[in-house]
Amino acid sequence: MERQTFEGALHLWDEWHDSINKSRELLGYDPKWPKGKSISWIEEHYSDIRNQAEAVLRKLDLPPSLREYWEDCFYSDYRTEAGQVDYNKITRRLSDRKSLPALPCDYGVVWYEDEDTHDPWLRVEIRIHARFATKELFNYATRYAYDSVKSYLEREQAKEHPVCQWLKGGRPHADEGVALECVRLKDDEKLTHKEIGQHFGWALQKDSYGNLNQCSTSRRYVKLGRRLRKEYQS
Repeated sequence: MERQTFEGALHLWDEWHDSINKSRELLGYDPKWPKGKSISWIEEHYSDIRNQAEAVLRKLDLPPSLREYWEDCFYSDYRTEAGQVDYNKITRRLSDRKSLPALPCDYGVVWYEDEDTHDPWLRVEIRIHARFATKELFNYATRYAYDSVKSYLEREQAKEHPVCQWLKGGRPHADEGVALECVRLKDDEKLTHKEIGQHFGWALQKDSYGNLNQCSTSRRYVKLGRRLRKEYQS
């Protein structure tokens, strides 16, 4: 789920629009006023606007984190002549900055009281409003929670364990000496990839006929060796 998706869903719900229209009538605000008049009125009545927003969100059983976005909808003249929602006209406090609703979740690396913030074990917490606990929202929160982990690791200059290269589907660091020996055996001694693999004790793979005639490790090292040779000769 993205914030634009959540925004669209809110505006498909009639009660969202009803709450804004009724609140404008109650507080005496017209979104079609000139910008200068609107801003002056908002500054004078902001405490009433905020209280109304909080009351509306409680009534609609929506997260309080939506208060800022509800206020921006309240301020903005976002209806087209055809009655459609022009999302680009919903801006932060009548500025040029597009307003988007906060998603009903939060996430990040946290520490409890008396915990060592340099402990290698990290606690990542995800909180989701129970009435919006969809798979899409959980996936969003998980994705960005991992970003907070990466930020922490960069800040702490934590070094990744060497085993991680296999966990991520990567390959171990290639030994340049082995690569140069492999290219010598292949290009100078004319050994096959299978023979080079057997020489180093690497695993062999089957060809299309089911015969163990392939060696991906040998092929990779030969490719690297050729590149190294070219670099050294240039």
